[in-house]
Amino acid sequence: MNANLWMGAGIGLGLFVIFRALTARPVALAVSFKRLEQIGVSVADQRSAGTMPTRSGLADTMSRVLIGRLGSRVEKDLAVMERPVERFVAEKFATTLALAGIAVALAVTLRFAGSPLPNAVAFGATLVAAAVGFVVPDLTLRSQAIARRAGFRNALSSYLDLVNILLAGGAGIETSLEAAAQAGDGWAFTQIRHALLRSRTKRQSPWSSFTELGEAIGVLELAEIAASVRLAGEQGARIKLSLSAKAAALRAHQMARIEADAQAATERMGLPTVLMFVGFMVLLGYPALQQIVRAL
Repeated sequence: MNANLWMGAGIGLGLFVIFRALTARPVALAVSFKRLEQIGVSVADQRSAGTMPTRSGLADTMSRVLIGRLGSRVEKDLAVMERPVERFVAEKFATTLALAGIAVALAVTLRFAGSPLPNAVAFGATLVAAAVGFVVPDLTLRSQAIARRAGFRNALSSYLDLVNILLAGGAGIETSLEAAAQAGDGWAFTQIRHALLRSRTKRQSPWSSFTELGEAIGVLELAEIAASVRLAGEQGARIKLSLSAKAAALRAHQMARIEADAQAATERMGLPTVLMFVGFMVLLGYPALQQIVRAL
């Protein structure tokens, strides 16, 4: 009776999840306005899209079903890692099925070995394994995106220093932005160059492209820099001191983060030592405790 009840509950939950996944989700009004404001695809977007794998088959269907359901944070993390949605969805389903299969195989093995698990325990273990497998890709993606954003902020501080040097030499704002972007390599400088190329292709200001890039990859410092550049470009304000302050603030933030990570690593290194000491004390005290128990 209990097994049939759990099986019926699992089937009902699965049907409900499938129904929710296939049901059309209304698009937010802000997203619709943003799509209408787009005036085309830039050359940088086309070059980036040319390096991405094409969608086809089941991955394309799953990506269309789950698009907009992964959450803005996951979508920004995917944009940072330049990973297509269908690949991420395939990883989630693969890890879910793999861990659930391991749990089922373990339960079947124990049954054939003569020590079967209760049906409720086996079913619960399978659900827990499937849930863990579904969440693990999100956690991995999140940690990778955090590390890449930190690298982007480091590169951004260097980019601002280059812009300041060019501004001090008498170059214009747009010329300084372009020349500083060409001076570096790596993913961060590539994204900055693509943003500037996008602004030229769409005939919009560079600070608008910086704002879009910051929103797309989740780096809010780009929006602040865009505001400073807009102030200098539209109102003729002095920008050198502002960019110098922002570069210094970025470096100070990164140094604070590095120190915090170092302190956390130091604390983690002390934990094994404490556990070894506790184990040693237990090993020494166990014979005496055993003698006391026998005497009682």
